[in-house]
Amino acid sequence: MINVVYSSEHWIMPTIVIGILVILLAAIIITEGLARKKKGEAFFKKAGKFFIDKADFVKLFGTLVLFIAYIALVDVIGFTVTSIVFVFLFNLLYTGFSKKAVIMSVVISVVASLTISVLFGIVFNITLPSGMLSLTFTDLGITFY
Repeated sequence: MINVVYSSEHWIMPTIVIGILVILLAAIIITEGLARKKKGEAFFKKAGKFFIDKADFVKLFGTLVLFIAYIALVDVIGFTVTSIVFVFLFNLLYTGFSKKAVIMSVVISVVASLTISVLFGIVFNITLPSGMLSLTFTDLGITFY
């Protein structure tokens, strides 16, 4: 029997998904390699050009930095507040800093993050990472992690 700790059960599904993705990646590498061997080619192809011409490295590395920061801070700050901040920053990174883009980024980040928090945390009763800025509404019996 699997013993599930309620405060950390939100890590079960990502672990299962990562395991499945690793197995699928191995299957793709093996089948592609065997198909190449059948054609008389090398199992692994020689590496080609990694980046396309005129790649936007600000968006690429900005996304990587924001994603790593999000993963590092979601357990410290809490899911809802961290998601609002990082969805807003991702939107700004890709849409720019015009007045319309900033307003839309605020609306999208708040609505999307609160919708996901309510849907998963309250409707489906799935624990989300809680942190120091979890939002609790005791009168309603609702906590936004």
